[in-house]
Amino acid sequence: MTLRQQSIIVGAILGAVVGALGGYLFTRRLELAQAEGRAAPHSLSLRSVPPSEAAKVGISIIGVLRGIAELGERL
Repeated sequence: MTLRQQSIIVGAILGAVVGALGGYLFTRRLELAQAEGRAAPHSLSLRSVPPSEAAKVGISIIGVLRGIAELGERL
């Protein structure tokens, strides 16, 4: 197995783990907000996410990917 293949496999596994953890944390916070009455039950939809929040998350993801790419240059 080449270094490229190993990197892609490790990245895919780590991405899946981080994505699952992010989904878990997101739904946990949503459930807490619903229990406290700050969010309506089943209030999750793409329309309920403000565009500014989606942009913040997108920019953060791009920053993380950029940092990973720069790490490859330093090794």
